[in-house]
Amino acid sequence: MKRFLLISVLCMASTFCQNGDSQWNTQALQRLMHEWDVKLEKMELHLQASMRRNEIDMWIIMSREFNVDPMLQMFGDYGISGWYGHRNAYIFFDTGNKLERTLIGTHQSGRMKDFFPTIISYGQEGLKPHLQKFINKRNPKKIAINRSRTVSMADGITVEMLKFLEDAIGEKYASRLTSAQPVIFDYINHRTPAELAIEKEASHRTWFILKRAFSNEVVTPNKTRLMDIYGFILQEWQDQNLEFNFSPGITIYRRGVKGGIDDTENPLVIPGDLLHVDFGVRLMGLVTDQQHVAYVLHPDETEPPDGLQKLFQQSVIVGDLFAEELKAGNIGYEIKKTIESRAQKMGIQSSIYGHTQGNWVHGAGARVVFDWPDRYGDFAREPVRPTEFWSIEYSVQGKVPEWDNQMVRIPREEDAVIEEDGSKATFIMGPQKKLWLIESKK
Repeated sequence: MKRFLLISVLCMASTFCQNGDSQWNTQALQRLMHEWDVKLEKMELHLQASMRRNEIDMWIIMSREFNVDPMLQMFGDYGISGWYGHRNAYIFFDTGNKLERTLIGTHQSGRMKDFFPTIISYGQEGLKPHLQKFINKRNPKKIAINRSRTVSMADGITVEMLKFLEDAIGEKYASRLTSAQPVIFDYINHRTPAELAIEKEASHRTWFILKRAFSNEVVTPNKTRLMDIYGFILQEWQDQNLEFNFSPGITIYRRGVKGGIDDTENPLVIPGDLLHVDFGVRLMGLVTDQQHVAYVLHPDETEPPDGLQKLFQQSVIVGDLFAEELKAGNIGYEIKKTIESRAQKMGIQSSIYGHTQGNWVHGAGARVVFDWPDRYGDFAREPVRPTEFWSIEYSVQGKVPEWDNQMVRIPREEDAVIEEDGSKATFIMGPQKKLWLIESKK
């Protein structure tokens, strides 16, 4: 935290920081340096333990310029990892006492010494002899590499980099290679208090951007178009110096129209519309993913039709069921079946499709989805873990009498965290308990 505190003091002491553009740069720099500190603390607290739980004594991440391994964002990333080099090896080795952290490569920033205290550069001789010497001296029993059939963030090694590694370390050690996927799942989802603080701030900011977007501050029925709301959300994302996660998806559900109306034709928002938005931000390396719903009142209305209100309250019930079933040890696809069955017994038609989140919007952990091996692979069969960050994502649907018994779908999504004791999930912000309302002038 020393760097973060130092930059804060320097900013307060400098009149240069009073300038608007400079203030943006200062805030971005503060956040970036804090992100490095949080990632370094996580590495020092949890990485060795994660490797031991999965019986891995060495983990090698192979990477290079323009084809960067996804996991490197956990160990520095932007502004700290240089150009990633021609061929670089980032190596963790459990000596039995401490976790040895070594980088063998080129084009590395000196700031990487925080994450990898030992940095070995090479020249014309190349990486191979250094790898051979390093591995032979340590004689690892089990070497994890980032190779996975279905988990993309655990599949960073390319075909040619794998061939290079196997040639460099020889047949003896190549036979000891195994997937780092279990370590990655374990390590990422042991969240620290510092990570939770960032996730809470990001979730809070996302919630209020969307709350304002679905209000009369932004929407004037019969005048505002969907892309106007889209533009407001993007402008707020930029004004708050947040990082890109994914663009907002905004949909209108309208009486007499089957399905949703998206922004393809940039429709007007009119009284009686049900508005839906899906959006999330990235803050200091951690992401959010929320979906909220608002109703546009007719001039003579003070509340939505009873049918819509009842359907939305069913969505609140399903969200609570979801949070109850997200217990440590429960398996992704089995949770989906359980929630949908419980909802069905209450007369609620639901569809469940939640996922871990955090460093990626669809995170490295369990997913509450169908057990479809080709699409979801190992995600659907993963257990829930304590302290994971989650997207409680689902929808309910039913007929609305006031809309001529039209079938209406209400999508929902809220940020959540699994309690440290693994007993349940807790909503980080919200959840939305009532339809947000947008008034129309008489």
